[in-house]
Amino acid sequence: MDVTIPTRRRMLRGMATLLAFGPLPVLAPRAMAQDAAQAEGVLAQIGQATWIAEGHGKRVIYIFFDPNCPYCHKLYGKLRPYVGKDNLQFRWIPLGILTPSSLPKAAAILQAADPLKAFYKNEDDYDFANSGQPGGGIEPASTITPKVREELARNLAIYNGHKLFGVPAIVWRGPGGKASLLVGEPPQARLMNILGSAQ
Repeated sequence: MDVTIPTRRRMLRGMATLLAFGPLPVLAPRAMAQDAAQAEGVLAQIGQATWIAEGHGKRVIYIFFDPNCPYCHKLYGKLRPYVGKDNLQFRWIPLGILTPSSLPKAAAILQAADPLKAFYKNEDDYDFANSGQPGGGIEPASTITPKVREELARNLAIYNGHKLFGVPAIVWRGPGGKASLLVGEPPQARLMNILGSAQ
């Protein structure tokens, strides 16, 4: 369909008005590959982190997450078909950084008698907490034990110390033991590449 000159002018004026207010908002973070040295630094300290393990495979993928992060929740959903398969193990490293309830929810997961079950509760009931709070479905801990507070502080120190600046943050070793890091929810094709290349 041909666009008349006045219509084109109106469209251009509308675009100019939008641009005058600055760049258009990005609605979802793009997954970005990070520097190999940065990834190596994270993996050098990963033994100090506290995580929730899914599966018992020798091919390990670490995922920094916040209990209230919608993109972490989407990644959780994408990974369901691969749990316990292809010798893969997912190690979910909780942080409490996005909202005021993030830290007590992360603590509730780690303080639970069965942290994996609590992690599933958080993700499977996402946006359906009894308190009506948005985000993860686990109820925030009313108190945080010194042990768990220290564990979460160590997780955060690793995350901040390597300037990850986004969740989920995925870290793994690929072919030849090369350390790799990706921040953000990866598209399905990229995720398949990560799962296939993890050593």
